[in-house]
Formats: sequence, structure tokens, C-alpha cells
Amino acid sequence: MKKVMFVCSGNTCRSPMAEGLFKKYLEDNAITDIEVSSAGISAFPGDEVSINSVLALKERGIDISNHRARPINPEMLLETDLFVCMSDSHAAVLSRFCTESNIMVLGVNDPYMQGIEVYEKCCRQIESALPKVLEAIEKLPVIRAMTSEDIKSVAELEKECFSKPWSEKSLSEELINSTARFYTLSNNGELMGYIGANNICDEVYITNVAVGEKYRNNGYGVRLVKYLILQSALENADFVTLEVRKSNGPAIRLYEKCGFEKVGERKNFYSNPTEDALLYTLYLKER
Repeated sequence: MKKVMFVCSGNTCRSPMAEGLFKKYLEDNAITDIEVSSAGISAFPGDEVSINSVLALKERGIDISNHRARPINPEMLLETDLFVCMSDSHAAVLSRFCTESNIMVLGVNDPYMQGIEVYEKCCRQIESALPKVLEAIEKLPVIRAMTSEDIKSVAELEKECFSKPWSEKSLSEELINSTARFYTLSNNGELMGYIGANNICDEVYITNVAVGEKYRNNGYGVRLVKYLILQSALENADFVTLEVRKSNGPAIRLYEKCGFEKVGERKNFYSNPTEDALLYTLYLKER
């Protein structure tokens, strides 16, 4: 089940209309494997949906009168696969936690406090974009906790990416390790990448980050790392840290893009070939 969330400011006008319209669009096309919701960047919990939003959708046979506003929270950031923002300003806020690949912008102006004709125009704009929203969510890979069904594929990815890959046995052991945090990135059952870490006494150590060769340069590595950072913050971790080969420029750029800072080096840390490691850390709390 993929999850799409429509986002505006107060979650009383545009995003609830979009939620209602997309639910009806999916129903009309007999699509049942997509979960739809909405929220606001600056929403006040419990605010009622605007009357003109209700009226505009009533003309289309859709009832959103019981909708109540809710603000975006960290759990939603983790659980949602595609954020469909009404404007660039909403996308800018979400980009701190997500990657461009799971944010879409419709460019619908706020009709708040305007006449019903403006709300009708918003509805038409949203309706015209719904096929593109469906296309985007169907193509989008999703991040989920690793399961036993993923082990074989993850082990094959390890062999593709590393000179000393983890075995299926080692990966399986992480499924029963209470400190392990392993997540896969896949679409339609095909593994594209994964990330593994251990949270030990609120200190998170990344052990594995891998993206299949044919899926690289699409932001998937950043998405996996940002997902782990957000999960670690929700668990109230103090920091996230890792080692990386000194010569691994792409990985170093990925970690720096995600906010990690170089804090040290470890001589001859790696073998096959022997090489120093750079230690990178992202602090989640003030030191």
C-alpha cells in the first residue's frame, strides 16, 4: 500500500479538496492500493474545512464536511511515500526532511476568504493534475523495514556493491537484533537500495548504505539516509555516525549533503584494498 499526502498551509481549503478529489478519482478507476490523506504545514488541529471547499466538492458528489485540519508531524514524514504540495513554499519546508523525488508541486493558489468561483477554479486545477499524481505515486519506490523476504535480494545487492559483502546469515541475524534499523527501497517488488544501522544507547551507527548500479544518481541514497536520520530523531538519538572510504567521493558527497560533518580518520580501517576511513557524524542534539 503506497501512501500519498496532499499538503497546503492550514489544511482547510486546498489539501482537503485535493484529498477528496483524488479518493474519488481512485474509486472511479477501481484503484485500491493507494492510501490518501492531507495535512497542513501550519495547520491548527481541529479547524473545520472551509464552507466553500465543501460546496465546491458537493457539486461533484463528494462530501468533505467532516474533515478537520491536522498539522504534519514526524510520523507522517516517515510513513508517506509522496507529498503533493499546493505551492513551492510547502515543498521548501518538506525538502528539509525529504528528497525531491517524493515531493510534487501542483501550483494551486490559496482561495482562502475568496468566493466560490475561486474554489471552483482550484478544483479544476487539482482535477487536471490527478492523472500525473497517480503516475508519480505508481512509479515511486517506497521505503519499508527489511523483512525475511528481502534477505536474498539484499545479500545480492551487497555482493554488487562491496568487496566484503554481508552474508544472508548476517543479514538475517539483524532481523532479531533489537538495536538494528534496516530499511529497503523498492518498487513493485524490485529491490533498488537499502540502509542498515544500529541504535545503541541512543547512538546510531550506519553499517550499510547501498543502491543498485542502475538506480544510482536518482537521489535514492539521499532518501534512504534522510529516512534513517528522521527515524533516529524520532527515537531521540544523540547522533548518527558512520565510516566511509577516503577515496569514496560519491558517498562522501551524499553524507555531506545530508548534513554529516567529518570528525576524524581511522588508519587502515578497510581491506581489499587497504585504505583509511573517514569518520562522519550528524549530531541530532546540541552538544
